[in-house]
Amino acid sequence: MSETELKLSMTPANLDRAGGWLETRGAEEQGEPLTLLNRYYDTLDGALNAERVALRVRATGSGYIQTLKTRGHLQGAALARKEWEWPRPEASLDLTLLADTPLADHPALAHLAPVFDTDFQRRVMMLDWTEQGAWARIECALDNGVIRAGEREQPLCELELELKDGDAAVLSKVATALSASVPALLNNISKAEQGYHLAGVGPSGQIDADATPQAWLDALCSLWLQDAPAGWEPFLTVHRQLAQQARTAGAGKTYDEVTASLESAAQQGLSPRESLTAMRGLAALQLALLV
Repeated sequence: MSETELKLSMTPANLDRAGGWLETRGAEEQGEPLTLLNRYYDTLDGALNAERVALRVRATGSGYIQTLKTRGHLQGAALARKEWEWPRPEASLDLTLLADTPLADHPALAHLAPVFDTDFQRRVMMLDWTEQGAWARIECALDNGVIRAGEREQPLCELELELKDGDAAVLSKVATALSASVPALLNNISKAEQGYHLAGVGPSGQIDADATPQAWLDALCSLWLQDAPAGWEPFLTVHRQLAQQARTAGAGKTYDEVTASLESAAQQGLSPRESLTAMRGLAALQLALLV
């Protein structure tokens, strides 16, 4: 199967605000919050990650699910990717389930080991949204917890908007409306990529200086992932080249305001991760440039 989703990273306080915002727009709670424990598997040198696939086993409280996902590609601001899921009776991998997937007979399967875990609480809400004649049913997953790799740990706090039915373009419309009230970062870095980075496995996240909205998004998300104040200036070099495209998209004022915030954070040597997830107008600018 495939999934189309859009993800917003934010602070815990703003994640709560996002839940309140969704409630006021008619989103309906889907049962009690879930505690999800996930273990990701790969070779020690990250062979699966190098091919942009993630393999995990999830404990849901009522059972186990083995999942294989590809990294996917952007469709506008949303991410489309392939996904396979199988119920499991226990917290172990069953490699025979991969026979009809791209991992069938992959040499890495003989050398898999746990690489990192994610441990988070998920609140699920279902939203029906109609705008300018377009309709969609969207699953809103509010995730708050941690990622662990050995003794290292970092927060996990994000809202996933997944298309269940209808027009995929509505995902961006909902995110635009939400980000007008709740600061966030439109993030194309998956939980798996965050875990691999924490574990020290995978690419270094070099910034591409190509002045396109896609390269700009990748550079922005890489800056967030690396969380190194030294990365501000290389990113700003790419960012400043998008001024005219932002004005053409009708987002000139937002671009100027976000640029001032980015430059201020750079001058102060602030944490990119903390700054970007709380920066007003950033998600709106991302959506304007990518849609």
